[in-house]
Amino acid sequence: MIVRSKAPLRLGLAGGGSDVSPYSDIYGGLILNATINLYAYCTIEETNSGRIEINAYDAQCCKSYLSMSQLEIDGEASLIKGV
Repeated sequence: MIVRSKAPLRLGLAGGGSDVSPYSDIYGGLILNATINLYAYCTIEETNSGRIEINAYDAQCCKSYLSMSQLEIDGEASLIKGV
């Protein structure tokens, strides 16, 4: 099975961070964002080997792992590994 998705990129125009706890709990928060006509793309596909392969072409990162326990949040493709 192959799962493909895309999401519009957004620009944070004002208030970034004011909607995050604990600041927003104390002071409230307002933000202003706008989406633009550019997208982030993602494809998830099963491998025949059972390995986990991460290809982040924008960051020139291609890695292969035997299991989820090997996915360390180490700064290289950390957002992808975290999801």
